[in-house]
Amino acid sequence: KADALPDKLGWLALVGGDLYDISTGELIFKNWLRGIPLRVFYYPESRHLMVQAERGIMRFGLDGKQDGVMGVETPPAFTNDGSQAMYVKDGDIWIAGIDWTAFKFINERQATHYGQFYAPYFSVNVSLASEKACLVNAQNNQLRVDLSTGDLKQTKIPMHIKAKLRSPDCKVLVGNDGEKIFVYDIDKPEASLFPKREGRVSDVQWLNNDRCVFIIGGKTVGIFDRKKNTVEEVATLPFECHKITDPSLDGRYVLCNNGKALVVVDVEKKTAESLNIEADHIGWVSHDTLMYAREIPDMKLRGTWLKTVGSEAHRVLEQPYMVGYDSAAAVALMRELGVVVLATRNTVFRMKPDGSELRELAKLNQPVGRIQAVEMWGK
Repeated sequence: KADALPDKLGWLALVGGDLYDISTGELIFKNWLRGIPLRVFYYPESRHLMVQAERGIMRFGLDGKQDGVMGVETPPAFTNDGSQAMYVKDGDIWIAGIDWTAFKFINERQATHYGQFYAPYFSVNVSLASEKACLVNAQNNQLRVDLSTGDLKQTKIPMHIKAKLRSPDCKVLVGNDGEKIFVYDIDKPEASLFPKREGRVSDVQWLNNDRCVFIIGGKTVGIFDRKKNTVEEVATLPFECHKITDPSLDGRYVLCNNGKALVVVDVEKKTAESLNIEADHIGWVSHDTLMYAREIPDMKLRGTWLKTVGSEAHRVLEQPYMVGYDSAAAVALMRELGVVVLATRNTVFRMKPDGSELRELAKLNQPVGRIQAVEMWGK
């Protein structure tokens, strides 16, 4: 198995704690990992698998055995592209490049000289990070750290920041500031403020690194454009909603909900339409197609379904994919391959996002709550 793994790296997925080859359904390593890692990835030039946890990164050989760790005593935070690490040593922030092939930090240098940072919790307290600066929660303040000069600046950013308020590249933060919307770019000295209509911003969802949508007062959907540096309204909801879920793959559609009913918002056409679907879990699997699970007694409605915007829904499996108590689902979209991997109570399947080429991959001895694709770092 180890000899063949380099050719399969893009096809690997963690199903529960087991590692599978999604191209064949072969079980590569049983009971390989415990817990839920932040990320499982590989670096193309390195013949290794790597697992990022809250306490650093573990490296595994292609035989599945751990053969290295990085940052366990001083868990690092990384820029989104994996080119730079930040960590604390003797109370100060250090930065370094990363040689993933040798699995070590390179060109390490001390960035601050204040001695006030705490190593074990530094990485989880970093809210934003770029090669120039980072925003870190320290001593009950959100501090902007200039990584070139070492200067610290106290900001007015709230202490507790929800992860979904951050852009995918972890460089921009949006939120509610009374009568205005604030946008904080880690590479700029001050936050930008934009006026909005009356009502609190109840939820935010980034579409990509440059645009995010938000709900104001439960009725209006607005959008912030990072490149244009503008905020505008794009749709009025047919009924009150306070949550937005992940966008379609191209960022055109988002779902808004109130816990009972769904609305699909078309950001391009600036429309909002009620979606008459009741489901235990629902999410996008392509630019315009939703997949959802129904765990109900009615055998005509039960199962795993697909619905493309503008078309009728159709069922692809009579059994629903698994949905956990935390609302996480046993589903992974492997974008590079254009396939969806999902697990029902006792079977793992693979299919195209439109439901074609549905294939049973493996039987399960017990249900799994999550599937995680093994990613290429920086993707």
